[in-house]
Amino acid sequence: MIPARFKLKSLYFVNMVDRYAIDGCLLGRSLPTHYSEHYYLSIVFPSILHNGTFPFLGIEGLMDKYGVDQDEWGKINSYLDIRKPDTIDAWISTVLVECYADNNTPGLSSFDVQKISKQLLHALQIIKPEAIRIPDDEQPNVMCEVKTSVAIGERKPRIEIQLTSVIDDRKEKITLRELKLGIRNINRAITAPFEMLDNSRQNVNLHDTRAAVLNCATSIEVMLKKRISEYLDNSSTAQSVKEYVMRQADGYSKLVGLCKSFGLSLDQMPNVKDAVFKVRDRVIHGGYVPSYVEADNAYNCTRAALFALDVPMFE
Repeated sequence: MIPARFKLKSLYFVNMVDRYAIDGCLLGRSLPTHYSEHYYLSIVFPSILHNGTFPFLGIEGLMDKYGVDQDEWGKINSYLDIRKPDTIDAWISTVLVECYADNNTPGLSSFDVQKISKQLLHALQIIKPEAIRIPDDEQPNVMCEVKTSVAIGERKPRIEIQLTSVIDDRKEKITLRELKLGIRNINRAITAPFEMLDNSRQNVNLHDTRAAVLNCATSIEVMLKKRISEYLDNSSTAQSVKEYVMRQADGYSKLVGLCKSFGLSLDQMPNVKDAVFKVRDRVIHGGYVPSYVEADNAYNCTRAALFALDVPMFE
């Protein structure tokens, strides 16, 4: 709940570069967060209102009050039972952000709200990249198509009705728990391994397979180097020895060797040598262009490695 001393000062619609598949339970929710001493922000999701036979999106009265085009805010691709949110398949392209401030403070500027929103979306990219649609991944939103035609010599038109499937095949959706996690980490930096991993995800989507594999390799090497550095910081090793070891910590093979010599277990890590580094070496030394499948496999293997070794997402 937002304390009574905070008043609604400004309201913004924030457009997203990517489209996000969301859990139906998020539709219609308003999630407040205490952003700072003087501000609360509330993120409002499109809601489903029963309007005769078909549902439509938008907070009641919002479109009349603010002139919002519901198609630009978000759409329901399909639903099996409007009373059961878990059956609803929805994606959103815009959210409403309400800015509340205490009595003596003006509302946040559009620039500030856009910056905060980008930070949240970046956090969600790290938490649940599977929920993001790439911009050119068009999803039709047609429930049926009616065609009429009249053949020469016929008196009555021929009417054809074709139902079009609009069910999204995405399995992963942003949940309420993940959204709250993103909100809690708005002001925290993304760790370097996950930042490199997210760069790889974008490279894969753009079919820049070389960059995708190189970013995966960098993500793993940075992660291993950090594990070694943390081990040395927590040991009684002399500073000069630490500096010497870190100068040797260069390249995947040396990093793995150092981890083993220090007893740092890598048993849970998947086979990144084959999925990532053998492909990376072909890129660097032979100008090889990996296939989309190879790049995607490198990305998935790297992500699994970061989770297997409990690498934190945020600083």
